[in-house]
Amino acid sequence: MHSSALLASVELAIYDLILKSSTSVCEDTIQKLKEIREIEKENPIQLSQIDLMLDNIEYGHSNQIPLCQDTGHINLFFQIGSNFPLVSNFKEISLRVLKKLTAESLIRPNSVDPITQINEGFNGGENMPPIYIDIIPNSSDLVITAMNKGGGSENMSKLFMLPAATGIHDFIPKIVEQMKFAGGKPCPPTILGIGLGGDASKCMLLAKKALLRPLGAHHVRKDVAALEVKLLQQINDLDIGIMGLGGHSNCLDVRIEVAMRHPATFPVGLIVECYCHRTESCRITSLGKITFGKLNSKFIFEEDQ
Repeated sequence: MHSSALLASVELAIYDLILKSSTSVCEDTIQKLKEIREIEKENPIQLSQIDLMLDNIEYGHSNQIPLCQDTGHINLFFQIGSNFPLVSNFKEISLRVLKKLTAESLIRPNSVDPITQINEGFNGGENMPPIYIDIIPNSSDLVITAMNKGGGSENMSKLFMLPAATGIHDFIPKIVEQMKFAGGKPCPPTILGIGLGGDASKCMLLAKKALLRPLGAHHVRKDVAALEVKLLQQINDLDIGIMGLGGHSNCLDVRIEVAMRHPATFPVGLIVECYCHRTESCRITSLGKITFGKLNSKFIFEEDQ
């Protein structure tokens, strides 16, 4: 396939991805919210909030309008097959798409200079948008994932540099303490991504990447999966509730990713996501065919059925 035609497919795919991620949430998230509705059906305040959430999700999806006034920072993850015939300036393509979507009022201009406070008005600018690239051996495809990361939940994210000798015992109380402090600020019920190990930047990236896993899909390592279950239980024991209105429906899921660490450090990254979990993936073949789907628990693309 000619490179210009393949580039056009990439640009179209990114546009459709961000449109989908801004106007819909993952089906597994909807199912979790419905499970919480059953739990809270005898509590009128919590029930009214969960019904508003579900109605809002349905309305946004049906009318192709943003689910939330905060359309977030658009994070883009590129998994490039080692045999994919095109490696191009994905940032340039992404910026063109962001400018178009912002002009069409499908995403809000959410990129502000930290010094001048100037908003360029197109969701771009210096070192934006966040783009992450992995090379996938023995693949001829390009997989792109978009995630809308809202500001309210992002404010509750945190990096912990724990004592190397006691970090594994300290990290759960630290996460629980942070979520207790967060209360209703991140629009609970939340989804937590956690990175254990690596260095300060690696653990935060792992925490963000963990959010791309399906809800309820535990880590393949049993010891890590046990930590996910323990954390979820302890966070849901807090009296926070839906939108901070009291109760124990505080967190939909906890996902942990791990990396080897330096023996003198124990970094832990926490990325907090609100209930409005907005992420979409697509695959582009070397012939430019686009299919949409999701990443599975091993971050492998699976086509929508």
